Amino acid sequence: MVLRLLLAALVVANLGYWLWSRGASTESADREPQRLGQQIRPELLEVRRTPAAPTPAASGGADAAPSSPSAPPAAAP
Repeated sequence: MVLRLLLAALVVANLGYWLWSRGASTESADREPQRLGQQIRPELLEVRRTPAAPTPAASGGADAAPSSPSAPPAAAP
């Protein structure tokens, strides 16, 4: 019984927070109009993705790390 009441209270709290956060996000533009005035040519802003770096196993080059270390590395003289 106590667990059900706790679960119900958490659901109500989450619902209340969700409603509150949705209302706060729509008013953010109205609360800080000076930020919109500080933007310099926002239409030139462009979001780009950076290409992912290839993993050593995927590159297959000579500098790729061995998959299983069968022998210990040679000691320098």
